[in-house]
Order: sequence, then structure tokens, then C-alpha cells
Amino acid sequence: MLRNQMTCAVLLAAVLAAGAARATVIFTNTATANYNNEAAVAQPPVLGTVGFTGQSNPVLAVVKTGDKASGPSGTVVTWQVRVSYPRVADVPLVCGDDSKAQSVVITDPIPAGFTYNANSVDVSTDDGGTWTPVADGASGLGFTVAFGALTLTVNTPDLVEGQGDTVNCGASPQALAFRFKATK
Repeated sequence: MLRNQMTCAVLLAAVLAAGAARATVIFTNTATANYNNEAAVAQPPVLGTVGFTGQSNPVLAVVKTGDKASGPSGTVVTWQVRVSYPRVADVPLVCGDDSKAQSVVITDPIPAGFTYNANSVDVSTDDGGTWTPVADGASGLGFTVAFGALTLTVNTPDLVEGQGDTVNCGASPQALAFRFKATK
């Protein structure tokens, strides 16, 4: 008597490759057939595999800059982090159409040899056009700032597709940004 047992396993292999506002995700779906022959001896499993390549949203862009590249001990450096959610490049002027980046948390370890300047964080919802101070452990403009274990952690408001994009998407919001100071 031939007995067939069919089991399916779905394996997801996500390979994130930065693209124009997207990440490539490869999904692999494998079906496995386990069975015994007529003598009730287990036979090697038989596999069938198919792949699917898709695009995922959102993919954020983060740019960090500093106002100084060098200096002696005691130099104060202001670092700025800009966060945007570029639109999907292959869809002209589509902004905010299908997804939000929610619960965005940015962690920034303070480099060795530097000391974080307490309560030096400013936040911006208009790509650095205007800045609002936010004390450590406090919230403002949808940002929450914390410093601990030599790491600055900033929770940001949600971002929508096209936010901070270089292409004018009509009324799409500007990039989010924060800056802070540290002393060498």
C-alpha cells in the first residue's frame, strides 16, 4: 500500500537591497512530499520550490551630517539626522498612497571620545527649516527623546510616502530631522 504524506513549508528569505524607495524581497515557497514505498520504507523527501521577487514599502532614507570634521579636545560638534520616506520612483508623483512608516525609532550611539551634551536635542518637522528644543526624556512635535547607555534614542512621528522627497509631491510633508551636540 502506498502512503503519501504531504507537508508544505513556506520559507521566507528577505533580502533587502536598497532601491529607489523600495527594498527587494525574495519569497521562496517550498513544498515537501514525504512518503513510504510499498514495503513501508521511508523514501527521501521530494521538494518543489518556486520563488517570487517583490517590492516592499516603506523604505526610509537616513542621512547624518556633522558641522565639523576635526578639532581639538573641547570641540563641540553638532550632528544632524534627516529622515525621509522617498516616493516609489516608478510611479510618477504618487505620494502617501499606500503605506506609512510607523513607530520609527532612531538610535545613535555617541562616538568614543565624545560626551553627549545633555538636553541639546532640537527637532524639526520641516526638513530643518525651524527647530524646536526637546529635553532628554521629553516629547515635542511628535518626537520623544531619551539618552542612556551612551546612546541617543529618538522616536519620530509617522512618515508617509513622499515625505521629504526631492520631487514636489504637492502638499506632501517635509522630512523629519533632529540635531544634537556632543563635545570631544
